[in-house]
Amino acid sequence: MSTSLPERPDLDQLRRQAKELRDAARDGDPSAVERFARHHPSAPRGTVTLAAAQLVIARELGFSSWPRLKAAVDARTAAPERRAEVFATASIEGRTREAKGILDAIPDVARSSLAAAAVLGDAEQVRRALAVDPAAAVAIDEVRGWPPLLYVCYSSWHRIDPGRAAGMADAVRVLLDAGASPDTNNGASEGYRSALKGSVELNNPDVARVLLEAGANPDQGRPIADAAGLRDNRCLELLLSHGARVVAGTWTVGAAVYADDGHAVALLLDAMEHDGAQAAREATEALTDGVVDASSDVVAALLGAGADPNAYDNDRGMSALRRAVRAGRDENAALIVRAGATDDSDDIDRFLGACVHADRQSAEQLLAEHPDLRDRMTEDDRATVVETAGSGSAAGVGLMLDLGFSPHARNSFGEQPLHAAAYAGSADVVRLLIDAGADVDGRDARFDATPLAFATVGSGERAGQIGNWVEVVHLLVDAGASRDGVWISSKPPSEDVADLLRGYGITPDGEPERGADDEDDRAPSPGTGVLDDVARHLRAAYRDHDLALLGPLLHPRVQWTGVCTNSGEVLDWYRNLLADGIQASVESVEVDRDAVVVGLSLSRPAEGARPAPPERRYQVFTVENTQVIDIRVYPDRASALTRPARDQPRGTQ
Repeated sequence: MSTSLPERPDLDQLRRQAKELRDAARDGDPSAVERFARHHPSAPRGTVTLAAAQLVIARELGFSSWPRLKAAVDARTAAPERRAEVFATASIEGRTREAKGILDAIPDVARSSLAAAAVLGDAEQVRRALAVDPAAAVAIDEVRGWPPLLYVCYSSWHRIDPGRAAGMADAVRVLLDAGASPDTNNGASEGYRSALKGSVELNNPDVARVLLEAGANPDQGRPIADAAGLRDNRCLELLLSHGARVVAGTWTVGAAVYADDGHAVALLLDAMEHDGAQAAREATEALTDGVVDASSDVVAALLGAGADPNAYDNDRGMSALRRAVRAGRDENAALIVRAGATDDSDDIDRFLGACVHADRQSAEQLLAEHPDLRDRMTEDDRATVVETAGSGSAAGVGLMLDLGFSPHARNSFGEQPLHAAAYAGSADVVRLLIDAGADVDGRDARFDATPLAFATVGSGERAGQIGNWVEVVHLLVDAGASRDGVWISSKPPSEDVADLLRGYGITPDGEPERGADDEDDRAPSPGTGVLDDVARHLRAAYRDHDLALLGPLLHPRVQWTGVCTNSGEVLDWYRNLLADGIQASVESVEVDRDAVVVGLSLSRPAEGARPAPPERRYQVFTVENTQVIDIRVYPDRASALTRPARDQPRGTQ
């Protein structure tokens, strides 16, 4: 049974239909059971709920959830402008089923607003609207502070219906001819939106080409890093052909490595050579992760660009060769050995590689030959089970559990195997770990998040990749996982997982407004001695944008979790932020325990859109022996001041 929304929908009638469907399903009515099997096969086990029945009704009408059906009914019965607003929002937020459902129900929705015509790529309707009001081409709406150009560039309709891509490109030309800037952006330091960046993020090369040919700055907002991870090189080639820079020390090459795209890696490193950048150094730094995360094509591209086969991972304290062996990447290990790498792997490395491969015979043979092997393993060695869980290898994880690895092991980010498997959507591994006694409510050290939260985030961030996040959510909830704080508004789940969460009564976390009441009421401490000196120098460095003043404050091996691992990378990071136009104003500087806490207001100039409000961040610079050894960022002063104490001092070397 599949229908469309009637011309005059009645929400009360739809509610009655849902209640009747619920009651029929509870009574075992075959027709009702079949409707559930077709439209909501992942319905929560046990008693059929009204929420589950409402979801079936919504999906039969072409909507991904009851709230979205309700919004469409409201839009159908509301003023035309409201209809268009709902449609445009669904189109730019990737809610494809909802957008399709609204268009099916209201085929002429593009006539209701310029934003609706823009997201749909209805160039003729855009022309008609501008003929009536030419200034509308650059007018900023009240909903997001966006002009029409941003709506085209962040629209998903070329994915929903590839035949609309040409119309979207034409709509962009019409808007540019009418005065829109190809560099239109909202000026945000985080949550940055620009016309070019949107077209690249959404992988719309037709629109990206129009913008670049109109003079869009290929470096603003660094869209090249987005293009590098697409596994489709059209946008990347367009950006490079229009002079986009590949900046050393950024995530650009790493994104291509992580995407396992050897051609993209080669393009990027070749562009760095043409710019006189240190392609060989960048390739060497990428090699230690590439041998683990990518195929031999990527490793060959890195070696071809001059990567040192004896590259060393300072964070993990081992060579690229050892990392490849430990990850079971025998082909990559052989490749870098042929390129001249010294084989410094040991029995523990080979044992871990055999476990990852689920090669029980080799693993047990190594244990027999080296009876003390398990006793010699470090916590990092034991944490290999976390990475294996994230790879989706149930056989590998099963072998590791059999051989004594713990389901409670943690990696350097405090993640346990269940976090990694949940994020990857690896239902078989999640089931295995739960049966082994994994903590379904364990929290990691970076995000203070549970495996269920990792699953919801992974379903959205890894959309389109292999994984069964719906089943993972079922498994975790059925195992008693806490439902608190698992739907993170800034990292929304996939449509299917969102529907399931609603069926469980889980709703998005609110976005609390920051204000005076959110701050810790302790007065900033004045600070004395060494910390006071560091505080004064940090304030001056920020005020004057003086990296020469910042550099001597940093320990050579300063750590910025998830961002940088040494002082050179930290300084490069700040240089890139300055080059991107990020403006950081110091609002407060205070000393707290062994650290200096700097309160910042971050902004960026906008063009053609309403400026995004400044964003507040608190950087914590932990100091030891006159130098900063650790940098962390918090969203508010309270969390910065209540951060956990450091485990142990680094010590100078």
